[in-house]
Amino acid sequence: MTEASRQSPPGPPRHLAFLPYPAYGHMVPVLPVVAELVARGHRVTCFTTEEFEDRVRATGAQARPYDPPLSSDPPPDVIDADECARAPLKLLEASTAVLPSIEACFADGPPDAVAYDTTLWLTGRLLAARWGRPSVQLSPTFISNEHFNLSEQHQEFAGQIDPAHPAITAFVDRLKDIVTGSGLREEQQAELFHGHEEFTVAFVAKEFQFAGGTFDGRHVFVGPTTEATAAAGGSTAWRPPADGRPVLVVSLGTTVNNRPDFFRHCVEAFADLPWHTVLALGKRVAPEELGPLPPHVEAHPWVPLTEVLPHTSVLLCQSGMGSIQEALRAGVPMVVVPHHPEQHVNARRLTELGLARVVQREDASVEALRSAVLEVAGDTALHERVRQMRRHVRSAGGAARAADAIEQRLYAPSLEAT
Repeated sequence: MTEASRQSPPGPPRHLAFLPYPAYGHMVPVLPVVAELVARGHRVTCFTTEEFEDRVRATGAQARPYDPPLSSDPPPDVIDADECARAPLKLLEASTAVLPSIEACFADGPPDAVAYDTTLWLTGRLLAARWGRPSVQLSPTFISNEHFNLSEQHQEFAGQIDPAHPAITAFVDRLKDIVTGSGLREEQQAELFHGHEEFTVAFVAKEFQFAGGTFDGRHVFVGPTTEATAAAGGSTAWRPPADGRPVLVVSLGTTVNNRPDFFRHCVEAFADLPWHTVLALGKRVAPEELGPLPPHVEAHPWVPLTEVLPHTSVLLCQSGMGSIQEALRAGVPMVVVPHHPEQHVNARRLTELGLARVVQREDASVEALRSAVLEVAGDTALHERVRQMRRHVRSAGGAARAADAIEQRLYAPSLEAT
């Protein structure tokens, strides 16, 4: 429990509704914030799916199911312009389908505030407007304003979306139907679309955010929220190698990890070098698929990055935001192999700031992976830049600052955060 947790809230305890998206990259940064608010005496109702119910309950919040359940399936292997055009309509239908069941949960009276994931933007804003309550947008990744547009960045890698695409037309029509049929006044309907002007808590450091200095007080950058010394799913009793070898951690996160060939390349790349390699395989690759492993290579379905990264020399990952933020907090340089457009955007920012080396997926041969890791390990200037970013990430405030910002919005909804 943090010092902030032991303090009383700046007003009477309140009831908050949390609407996180039920996928690891979205849930992991939110749950410590929920736990922090509960520790401060607030009542939190957090909506989720069966996969995360136990984690939600462990925070002290009340877990309520999304009905119908929101999908946490990994995205398609290929995300091109056509897929990007179809995704908004699918997400709109899924995220608004849960509205009736959420409202039914609060039939005896609405909560005092609504905190919602960016993917449930319309759901969260509609509920807050109907109830006349303040809202907080929660973003696990970069946020947009007039100086930086995340969607445009995605399209650079996925391809430009045709505004006349049938799915875009259907999305606009469906959105119009939902908003005009919402029962809100006309001026309230217009407010649903204020986007980057919404009060937002972003789980990245401001110094890592594109155009970070251009965001005003309605945007709070708190960095990673998990405790650096605690494992999210329980300790694995992992210990660094006794012989002092440098440690390489390889992880493809939770969405693009169905790649046994990639993990085999990593084993081969470091089999004859004095490195200790830790492979975090995920749920879709079994250790047996890799064949016999050298004694200095270990493979696990999952490893707690918060425990392993402090002993790590280089992280080789898919450039997912969660892995990036944990690595930067631990001061670990990276080699990244981006897959989806959002990971390419993350890799672009890492490159701009000189914090990692990028290996394109199609170029990720044994030789390329070995060369990139050894290059990063020996780059003293890159290491210094990573140490500087580590200071920014560690001072961003994490879960305690996120809870502070939400309380400020709760008790003084018209004020900007400081």
